[in-house]
Amino acid sequence: MNGSEAEKIRQKIENGNFFASNGRILQTLNILAGDFKKLTDLKYVLPDIDESEMLRSIDYLYEGGYIKLRNTESRKAMALSDVKSYKELSAKLTADGVRILVGAKADECIEL
Repeated sequence: MNGSEAEKIRQKIENGNFFASNGRILQTLNILAGDFKKLTDLKYVLPDIDESEMLRSIDYLYEGGYIKLRNTESRKAMALSDVKSYKELSAKLTADGVRILVGAKADECIEL
């Protein structure tokens, strides 16, 4: 196997993990439905997702309109890029996030 083939395999694995992480985060927020949930709580219930991978997924889900983010203290809407640490944020599913979970909407980057 040459370097190019190995890189393609690594990329497929990374993409597969990303797609699965996106789905698991949505499903977890759905289980914890109701009010906003702290991102630190998500990290506790999904310890097998690497922190950087979780943040990549949170950013994707936010930018895709599947979750809302807000500052836990001030309750002001914020993006991940607006804070120094993800520990300052809480998340909640949007209507589009629910549509993904019930199969009424599809996204190739979310594996359920």
